[in-house]
Amino acid sequence: MGRRKKKWSELSGGQRFGVVLGAAIQMTLQGLALRDLAKRPSDQVNGPKAAWALGTLINGIGPIAYFLLGRKHVPAEIRRGSGTKASTAGLHTAVGVGLGKKL
Repeated sequence: MGRRKKKWSELSGGQRFGVVLGAAIQMTLQGLALRDLAKRPSDQVNGPKAAWALGTLINGIGPIAYFLLGRKHVPAEIRRGSGTKASTAGLHTAVGVGLGKKL
C-alpha cells in the first residue's frame, strides 16, 4: 500500500523550511542558467539553446547540467574582453565600441 502525501499543514517546521529552501535554490539556479543562456552566443552552447532552456525545468539537475555540460569553454582573455585574443576576436566593449577586424 502506497504512502499518502502530506498536506502543507501536516508538515513540521523543519520540513516546511526544507521545502521552501529547496524551491528557492531551484528557482535561483534556474534563473541564473536562463540568464546565462540568453546572453551566451549560440556557438558557445553545446546543442540547441531551446533544448537547454527546457532542460532547466528539470528540478535540481537541469540547471546544474547546463552549467556543467551545456556551456563550451571560453578562454579567460576573451571573457574579460582584454588582451590580444579579445581584440582579434571582434568583441565589443561595455559601451558598444567594436574591437578587432571588421568582416
